[in-house]
Amino acid sequence: MTDSVRVRELSRRRARLRVVGRDAKRFLHGMVTNDITGLAPGQGCHAAMLTVKGKLLSDLCVYDLGEEGLLIELPAATGETIRAALDRYLITDDATLSDASVELAELGVYGPGAAAALQALGAEREVQSLPPYHLATANISAGTLYIAASPELGIPGFHLIGPEEAVAVARARLVGQGAGELADDEATVLRVEAGVPLYGVDLDEERMPSEGRLDDVFSATKGCYLGQEVVVRLRDRGQLNRQLVGLRLPAAVELPAAGTRLSHPSRPNAGHLTSVVRSPRLGVIALGYVHRSVWEPGTELQLCSAAGEPLGLSAVVSALPFAA
Repeated sequence: MTDSVRVRELSRRRARLRVVGRDAKRFLHGMVTNDITGLAPGQGCHAAMLTVKGKLLSDLCVYDLGEEGLLIELPAATGETIRAALDRYLITDDATLSDASVELAELGVYGPGAAAALQALGAEREVQSLPPYHLATANISAGTLYIAASPELGIPGFHLIGPEEAVAVARARLVGQGAGELADDEATVLRVEAGVPLYGVDLDEERMPSEGRLDDVFSATKGCYLGQEVVVRLRDRGQLNRQLVGLRLPAAVELPAAGTRLSHPSRPNAGHLTSVVRSPRLGVIALGYVHRSVWEPGTELQLCSAAGEPLGLSAVVSALPFAA
């Protein structure tokens, strides 16, 4: 991406939930995989909510908004599932859960010039130095905006969250200063280059977080949470059988479909593709799940049809993120 600043509408792609009340942190801490009680205002983290069997209901971001409570930001596809799951466990806690998706809009701002452009909106702290998932706020005439550092495309990126009018004003200012639009296919290429899985494409309820390389959703020190027993057993015994890997394909091929099977002489059912793109920098690359016996970088796999018939194409396992 050569443009200094690009913007992307996220209001419909992401859902937003709010948890407020004296027990808000304690309650959410027991529901998700990362440390919530350790957050201070202006801090956040990447986390996940699991089933009791350790399977992934959704990955999500949790932000500590101070007196405004906790904000949960997550894929729109899992918003209702997570809201219902949290509500089911919210019984005696002094906390209130609400859907803030209509109340708050969201805009992605990306590129090498993104931090400076957002700083110019009036951020109260240095945007450039924000750790992933930490926040700055900017007060503009239309309301308060939260600026959350977000690494999901592998480039400098931020999620701008606030009242719809305030987000619209901020977007207009950014575009007025020369920001361009980041198209969906461009965002997908950047995401795959960075090796970042997307729920609903590379992740679903049949996956465990470690299979999708969501290592940053876990706290190594926190206590009990839903699905923890399975997660700890898997970690301690090293029983992960499949994991998301990068794959390089011949540049001239037509892009194979997601779900295309992968085969190896030692493992006919070696895995399958999930995301496939044509990168201007790297050629045809993909993300996919591969069995542990053939997931070492450099391993050559064959593409097969759903019936197991060879397609005459190969893919080479690559480390993530992809390197030029």
